[in-house]
Order: sequence, then C-alpha cells, then structure tokens
Amino acid sequence: MWRRAANETACVLLPFCGKNRRRVLSLNPRFRLVWAYGLPILCVAIALAATGSVRDPLFPTPLFFAAIVISTWYGGSVPGLVTVALATLALHYYFVPPAGTLALDKPRMPYLIEFALPALLTCHFVRRRKIKEVALMKARDDLTSRIEERQAELARVSRMLSVGEMGVSIAHEVNQPLMAVVLHGDACLQWLAASPPNLEQARKSVGRIIAEGTRAAETVRRIRALGTKSAQHHGIVDLNELVIESLAMLERSVAKSGTVLRTELAEGLPAVQGDRVQLQQVIFNLVTNAIEAMSGNERRPRDLRIKSEKDGAGGVAVGVADSGPGLPAGDPDQLFQAFFTTKPDGLGIGLAISRTIIEAHGGRLWATSLARGALFQFRLPVDMGAGR
Repeated sequence: MWRRAANETACVLLPFCGKNRRRVLSLNPRFRLVWAYGLPILCVAIALAATGSVRDPLFPTPLFFAAIVISTWYGGSVPGLVTVALATLALHYYFVPPAGTLALDKPRMPYLIEFALPALLTCHFVRRRKIKEVALMKARDDLTSRIEERQAELARVSRMLSVGEMGVSIAHEVNQPLMAVVLHGDACLQWLAASPPNLEQARKSVGRIIAEGTRAAETVRRIRALGTKSAQHHGIVDLNELVIESLAMLERSVAKSGTVLRTELAEGLPAVQGDRVQLQQVIFNLVTNAIEAMSGNERRPRDLRIKSEKDGAGGVAVGVADSGPGLPAGDPDQLFQAFFTTKPDGLGIGLAISRTIIEAHGGRLWATSLARGALFQFRLPVDMGAGR
C-alpha cells in the first residue's frame, strides 16, 4: 500500500514539474512516501489548529473538507483516505462531546458518520477529477508534441517545394533568352553566308547574342538574390525605353511567328523606380505569352499591340493585347496562380512570377478579355519609394 501511495504521489506531481519530470521519477521512494503521508498529517493539523482557534465553532468540518481536497489533489487517493481517517478521528476526539476521549458510545456518533460519508465521496470525486485533468494535460502535451513534429515536417516540405519552384522558375526564365541566343546565332550565320557577307547585320546579331546571354546571367543572379532575400537593384527606369529594348530582342521571334506588331507608346511618360531586369522580364513574359497564344490558329490574323500610358491614379500603365483565343472561362486571376497553364507544354510559372515582380514594385498586374483576344496590363506608381 505504501508503494502505491508513493507511486500515486509521483504521478500527481508530474504535471506540475514540466521539464523536471525525470527528476521527480528518480526521487527516493522513501521521500515520496514521506510526502504521501506527511501531506495528510500537515493538512489535518492545520485544519485542526484553525478550527480549534474558533471558540465553540458551529460547524467544525469545512476546513477538514478543505484538507481532504488538498491531500487528494496533490497526494492521491491513498493520502486522501488517510486524511479522511485523521479528520474523522480529530473531530471525534476534539469536537464530539464529551471531548478528549475516543469512546464509541458518545451520543453524537451519527455526526461522525454524516461527516465521513461526504468526506469519502469528496475524496472519490476529487481523485477522479485529478485523473481526468492529468490525462487531459498528457493528451495536450502529446498533441503539442505532434503539432511541433508536423510543423517541422511542413517546414521541411515547404523548403523542398521552394527549391523545386526555384528550379522551375530558373528553367522558365532562362529559356527565353537562350532561345533568343539561338535565333540571333542562326541569323548571324545567315548574314555571314550571304554573298557578299553582310557584316553589319552579323555584328548586330552578335551584339544581341551578347545582350541575351547577359540577360540570362542577370536573370539567374536576380532569382538567386530573391531566394536569399538580397536587396533588389532599384533605379530610375523608362518603361518606353524598356519596351523598345525588349521588342528589339524579340524581333526575330515576332517575325518568325508572322505577328504584326504595333506600338502605342505615350510621349513624356514619367519614369518609375524599380529593378530594370525584373521589369524587362515581365514584358518578355507578356509578349512571349501573347505570341504563343496566337500561334495555335493559322487562320486568324496575329495582331500584337503594346501600349503605354499614364493612368488616372498618377501611375504608369503598360498593356499587351493580342488577337488570340482570349482568356479561359472562369476567374481571370487563376492565370496568375503558380503552375496553372492552358498550354500543353507550358509550365504555368511565368505569369505567377510576373505578378510577384509587379506587386513587389508596388504595382498591379491583371488580365481582361477583349472581343478578340486578351489584354494583359500592369500598373506601376511613379513614386516607388514605398515599393522597395
């Protein structure tokens, strides 16, 4: 019995010991035994002293019930039963007349029975409540441990997805300048093979190859900087100039696809502050997507229109309109979700990256259906101090 009391005491103390639970379990069994039986004696002694200090108490039992609750809660069922026994003996000896004797023939003996039965019930219910609470605390600790394990696992999966998405992003963004390098290299060979060789055009093609290679290297560097949270390279950017440079690099792609290109660039357009390479990548993505959207239908004319203007909110807007099949049914915003694509060989990452870049610059990118085709527009504020 004494071993049970010691073990129960240790189990009851565990929830209150936090990280010192192993220390509690390693306590000397004798110390736990002293706690198990010393606590009832101490509680009954305090209740007896407090009750005895009151002259002729009308109800001498409340503090003894409190002693039973404390002993059962912090000691266990065995210490609780010991407290019930000690409290009954104390009441019998000190408060049931004639006081000072443990005789069994006192006229108020039923009073002790009326105390003992509720005291035993109190011990029982307190113990059950304690068991339920300990079980609840253990379940909570187990749940917390599982949540922490799941959070660690989700963090690991998130890192793996980030690495995978970064790889897809690099593959998508570098693919376009590499394709341009191939096209300009092919053009350079044709200019050199002409009779006589057109060295001027070949020189221009080589210059464009160098520009495309540099852009690919810059794209990789910026994506790596994005992954490492490096500072962006903000500067003053003329969007009209950026559009012209981008179209010059895409000139052969436009011509090869049979696209009729028109530009409507507003004069006196205010400059914006932003990352030149990232904004140029957005224009590349939008123009390339428009060309690919129109390539599926040989019967329709392929008209591509690029427009820049001031908007009413004090910003600058650039729009790319095509004469392709238009937007898919449903919410146009789904086009900007990562890995959503309507092309059989598409990755579904270009528009998602473009929106991320524009929003990082404090702007907005959206799509609108036209009577024939689709319009993709982005808006940037002139004052980009808040978008850094």
